[in-house]
Amino acid sequence: MLAALASTNGPSRRVRAALVAVVVLPIVTAVARALRHHWFPVGDAALLAIRVRDVFTSHHPLLGSWTSASLSVGRDINNPGPLYQDVLAPVARLFPPGPGIAIAVGLANIAAVVGIAATARHIGGWSLERWMLLAAAALSWTMGSELLFDLWQPHALLLPFVAFLLLLTGVSLGRRRCVPWAVFVGSLLVQTHIGYAYVVAAFTPVAIALAWWRARPVGRSTIVAGLRSRTAWITAIVFAAAWSQPVVDQFFGDGNLGNLVASSGGGDRTLGASRGVKIVAAVVALPPWWLRRGFSTTVPNTRLTDTPSGPQLFVPGLPAGLLAAAALVVLLAVIVLVALACRRAGLQAQAHLLVICAAGVLISVASVAALTVGVVGLAAHHVRFLWPFAVVVHVALGWGITSLVALRREAWHDRVERVTTAFTLVAIIAFTALNLPSFAEQQGPTVDASAQVVLRKVFPHLDVLREGAPVVFDISNLRVFEPFSTAVMMRLQQDGIEFRVTDPSMVRQLGDGRRASGHENTTIFQLEGVAALLYDGPACQIALESGLDDAAAAQARNAVEVLTEGWTTGVHVDPALLAPDEVTAVEAAADGDAAVARQLVLQGDLQRWIGTGDASVDPSLIDAAAAAAGVADQPDQLFARIGTWVVSTYGVFAESSVVCP
Repeated sequence: MLAALASTNGPSRRVRAALVAVVVLPIVTAVARALRHHWFPVGDAALLAIRVRDVFTSHHPLLGSWTSASLSVGRDINNPGPLYQDVLAPVARLFPPGPGIAIAVGLANIAAVVGIAATARHIGGWSLERWMLLAAAALSWTMGSELLFDLWQPHALLLPFVAFLLLLTGVSLGRRRCVPWAVFVGSLLVQTHIGYAYVVAAFTPVAIALAWWRARPVGRSTIVAGLRSRTAWITAIVFAAAWSQPVVDQFFGDGNLGNLVASSGGGDRTLGASRGVKIVAAVVALPPWWLRRGFSTTVPNTRLTDTPSGPQLFVPGLPAGLLAAAALVVLLAVIVLVALACRRAGLQAQAHLLVICAAGVLISVASVAALTVGVVGLAAHHVRFLWPFAVVVHVALGWGITSLVALRREAWHDRVERVTTAFTLVAIIAFTALNLPSFAEQQGPTVDASAQVVLRKVFPHLDVLREGAPVVFDISNLRVFEPFSTAVMMRLQQDGIEFRVTDPSMVRQLGDGRRASGHENTTIFQLEGVAALLYDGPACQIALESGLDDAAAAQARNAVEVLTEGWTTGVHVDPALLAPDEVTAVEAAADGDAAVARQLVLQGDLQRWIGTGDASVDPSLIDAAAAAAGVADQPDQLFARIGTWVVSTYGVFAESSVVCP
């Protein structure tokens, strides 16, 4: 019966291909929706898009992107290599940045799913293939449609990490074809996000140890023959090709690999073992596990809290320490028991995958515990690898347990196989169907998707900068995590307008070829909100747009002017209730200073004072302003319209004798 189970081929190749197509359907649908809606990357994703489109140009990147770990270790460092950009570039460069990136990342994730299916079939036949297709469908659903074409590294690497764990299982089983692929995918993970370095470095020896245990005793002649084999040569070529660019940088560039090694123990504060246990348990061992509803909430982004004894990290929502430890112990015990039972039953592939999962629980705890907490606190994306790992753990348990049940009695085999196949197929179809509608996890650059509205209006105005190129983008006044500047740089790159930067960290991102020399013709900068609306400095305005449509924006602007003009007669603010600097501004507005009055309206001060009872406004003035804004004559609706206009306003300004009149 064991031989019969091992040789079970499952459905025909055409049916299996159709099932793979079902799993990738949400990716195809999400990319098609992005193209239809003229999506383009913003924020960090736009910065990564610039790097992708720089491949094979004079700005070709030899390294990965600048990493926020620099803030913890006190020196600028980059992710190890550009392999992911190299993989995407041939497709991404065929199209403008929006469609190019969406199609390229979507194809990369489709390739990961196909690789998962092929590797699973190679090492476990149809018995494993159906389970791993379920894992891919479930993880894709957890990510949601908008992350399936997200270029941001923590999301782009989730499906490839599942493929890597499967490839390591193949390595442990002596499947030679898995070795070079494992080296390639492992290199892709490490080069793209340094957070995978510890994980890949820890998982790989486990697979090698299992391979040795399976083939023991391993004589010297066997080792020599293995090193001379075709597989070894192909693997060496793959490794050399994957790491050639970071090595070139190490010896002839910034020496980033050496800096990474020197900084590996950097940072004074780590998460520690206690938090490591809690975080891993929260995702792998306790509900909501890897499910969609916990993706953005189980491990929240958490800033440091100032305390009398110094900054401390208090991560809300994590399980109690005792509960977390007990849950992990129980999970480990179950994995080990099922693995031992599979080994005794001769189910070698199941046993090896489960051993890798058991070791992975310990590796995950150690890796999370060793994470450095930077000046901004805990970033959830640093532990994002736990989600694909958790899916693999649970699927591996399902595969192992059902395989054992099918072997227990010969009469049960066919029935268990039919039930298992039916369950996995129904679950795959359900996850696929649930993942077809648009759904955006509020993580990473996806949070700022609304910025596309105003940027679409701004982009056409940038062409005027062509005459003033090369352009320096001054980013010294940017707020943290703003989504606009990188998208503007991406558009300048698309339009062939050479841009440069002065900030050292941004130079690390974009390469030394974009370091400003001081001889550029034009300097541009951006302003948001009130600062953009009130700017009256020497620079000329290139673009000033808001997220509202033109009619609504004009109404909001008119309402502000009505309130400004009516301030002297229609607004009374009690100075006794204000701070000294506010009193000065109120007195100036009451004396007819329209600029100050306008600023008080735009900043929301008037709305705040009305809410606290510090100010009273003539009802007729409110009525007139509401009519101008096109809303009901209620202060809340009036100020909401103004506030939306102000907050969504974005401007690009230039200092240039060439561009400016």
